[in-house]
Amino acid sequence: MSDIYKISQFGYTQKALDGMVARQNAIAANLANATTPGYKQVEVKFEKNLRDLMGTGFAMRETNPGHMPTRGKGLYGLKESYTVSLSQEKLDGNSVDLEDQFGKSAANSLNYATLTTAFNKKLDSIFSAIKGGGK
Repeated sequence: MSDIYKISQFGYTQKALDGMVARQNAIAANLANATTPGYKQVEVKFEKNLRDLMGTGFAMRETNPGHMPTRGKGLYGLKESYTVSLSQEKLDGNSVDLEDQFGKSAANSLNYATLTTAFNKKLDSIFSAIKGGGK
């Protein structure tokens, strides 16, 4: 992992992008199994965990083996949660809703593109400052 991700804003962005990639992979699996009897639709959620982590402002760290263990692992302990959908099951036991999956895929792709654009603009401003504002 690069040192730039130690800056919390970049670390949060990295985790959000990781969550979106995991979501897109789950959507792809759902679409690939749309006609598989008994397949249960999978959904990835990470936003609440990320919001909760961002709202703390600071996190305790174990910097010495004698420290009491912390409950979380900070930013790098954030994990996506996977849920299996049992609603809207068809007669063959499959719960994939194609329209819903295509909509989620489009929304996820748009969110990913928006976040990467914002991230790139932030990096450009930092590099511009490092170079002296282009002078």
